Amino acid sequence: MAVQFDSFEIEETFACSVETLFRAFTDPAIKRDWYVDGAHADTHETLDYSLDAQVGGKEIFRLVLNDKTPVPGMRIDMVGECVARVDAALLVYASRMIAGERVVSITNETFVFSAHGAGARLKMTQQGTYLEGADGPELRRRGHEQLLADLRRHLDA
Repeated sequence: MAVQFDSFEIEETFACSVETLFRAFTDPAIKRDWYVDGAHADTHETLDYSLDAQVGGKEIFRLVLNDKTPVPGMRIDMVGECVARVDAALLVYASRMIAGERVVSITNETFVFSAHGAGARLKMTQQGTYLEGADGPELRRRGHEQLLADLRRHLDA
């Protein structure tokens, strides 16, 4: 079995308060708007989304990919647990991605929120274990960059 380990960091600044940026990651309706229903939503049908961003709470995102992807019909389940939270400063999630019936990746994602001038800075670090059938770290990084672009559009609206 092929196993790949990788980590990456992404830093972005946003023209909003730290509290507004933090809320975009912890309020279920706001996060659904940019994360689930954002610009890339035309690639899948959402089956389920829920978010409890308290320590011990779960984030669950279940979807089926459509014909705008290389694997139409594939079901993807992403299940994460919030393992650490400091309001307006830190979120840490332990997550797994399941494609079909197989776990394909396990990640730890740390989000650090801080003031940056009149705006806010986000530093995201992902440490991943990618199993056979996973999209891999390069695609995962690009996916997160696209999601953060969706977040920026949402916050600027």
